[in-house]
Amino acid sequence: MSLRIMFKMLQRHALMPTLVMLQVALACAILCNVLFLVWQRVQPMVAPSGLAEDELVLVDQIFSRTHTFSAAEAHAGQLALAHTPGVRSASSALGLPMIGMVMVDYNLKSPKGVTVGVNGYFGEGLVKTLGLQLVEGRDFLPSEYRDFGITQQSSDVDKPSSPEPVIITQSLERQLFDGQSAVGKNLSVTDDPEHGYFVVGVVRHLLRNQLTLATDGRGDNTLLAAKRIGDTALLSYAVRIDPAMRDVAMHGISETVKRQFGAEMGEDAQVRIATYAQTRHEALKSQRAALWLFAGVTIAVILVTAIGIMGLTGFWVQRRTRQIGIQRALGARRSQVLRYFMLENLLIAGGGVLVGMALAYVANGLLMHYYELPRLPWNYLPIGGAAVLLLGQLAVLAPARRAAEVPPVVATRAI
Repeated sequence: MSLRIMFKMLQRHALMPTLVMLQVALACAILCNVLFLVWQRVQPMVAPSGLAEDELVLVDQIFSRTHTFSAAEAHAGQLALAHTPGVRSASSALGLPMIGMVMVDYNLKSPKGVTVGVNGYFGEGLVKTLGLQLVEGRDFLPSEYRDFGITQQSSDVDKPSSPEPVIITQSLERQLFDGQSAVGKNLSVTDDPEHGYFVVGVVRHLLRNQLTLATDGRGDNTLLAAKRIGDTALLSYAVRIDPAMRDVAMHGISETVKRQFGAEMGEDAQVRIATYAQTRHEALKSQRAALWLFAGVTIAVILVTAIGIMGLTGFWVQRRTRQIGIQRALGARRSQVLRYFMLENLLIAGGGVLVGMALAYVANGLLMHYYELPRLPWNYLPIGGAAVLLLGQLAVLAPARRAAEVPPVVATRAI
């Protein structure tokens, strides 16, 4: 049967095809947006961290309400932790992966005018302690570190007149320098163009701690600055341990923190000492919860769509039993009847997918307006559309096979 005749028959009995088309359109619109939201949640979970994950312990929330830790106290704590049994190295830090309490944001600008938003990590010896892999350039020299604090007194200190050294990731190198080597080249920040930086090294990966932005290739938008921590009421440490002495190291780190900072923190202090794996598990809890929610929505959409298409198509086939019988009596083979219903459903579902992709784009605009979600990339539309088309063809297969199995003599007697 030609497509022209098929279209005429669909126009003559438009109710059932229209219902199927609307259901497919709604499913496509929902599925496109849900797939996009699922991938947004998955990306931070699968992004490479660049860290020595099995050897890393993060010490966070060393806090005092009455005391400001000086650079000397922060450094003394670093040395004490480094000399703890089972510890290989330690670094006082401002900003650490998977810890979102303190975040430092930059808008880096390359000489070509490319601007990229990044997270910055401050601390002495972080390349070694975090286990980062240098692929170009070098680590910071001891003479390049400058003291940095976040109190009012430290913020009044004059800014350095010469560009400060930074270490960036390979991803940033590609974005800012178009794949060329970044070592030895200068960068600036958009909100402080007089304060420059120059790149001394490049690491393979370093996951940012602003996990909501670790999507669409931005997970490695991170830099290390040569700043030594001090003049702050809140301290954090990265500690690299010997995995074979994990229990000894964890106990020693806890005792060292109490000994070094217990008097200033007070009895109600709740210092968090956890391995990177534990911290990562806790930090991604909301991502996993959202992922399970979206997975449930996806499964529900798929099941409802499949059941709906099967039910409507089954009813549509039953109403046309006499027509099927006439076709079989005139010599139509079972494969031809099956192919006819599959093609007809493909046309109906295809129209629904086109409408659904437009609805998906409109729905994403509403989500952007009310929930500040990112724009839906265009490539999710054909992916969602193809998934719904495949689902529609699988759902119509059973009713179509039942129609093809009807004997001609029984079908021609049906009313």
